[in-house]
Amino acid sequence: MSTIGRNDLQQLLASCSDLKLLEVLPETAYQEYHLRGAINIPLDADFESELSVQCPDKKQTIVVYGLNFECDVSRQALARLSELGYENIYHYEPGKVDWKAAQLPVEYGSAAPTPLEKEQGFLFLISLTQIPLFDLLTI
Repeated sequence: MSTIGRNDLQQLLASCSDLKLLEVLPETAYQEYHLRGAINIPLDADFESELSVQCPDKKQTIVVYGLNFECDVSRQALARLSELGYENIYHYEPGKVDWKAAQLPVEYGSAAPTPLEKEQGFLFLISLTQIPLFDLLTI
């Protein structure tokens, strides 16, 4: 586990294709804004189970961040990851306040929908049209 700065994080994002960027703040803080591409796993009672779903490979590179240097939640999450046996973990200690202040890419609201969520949304919209699917395919 090591602490990294903004430039180090930018280099990791550019060079590590399977990197997981992990915001450990509550969902409301994540919804306000988060680093582009980050997933939200709040440090709460469901942390370990959600982590095992989102980050099953304990050798995968994971960068954890919180709000800022004073955010103790990210340090606690890092300690928990280490206890659980994750090997390649980094702490972006300056947090999302630093990232946004540097005018680097952030996202607002929820993360982009997964392909399955997109498909389900499409099927829902089709059901609203009341047109049989085979008719839509011939249009």
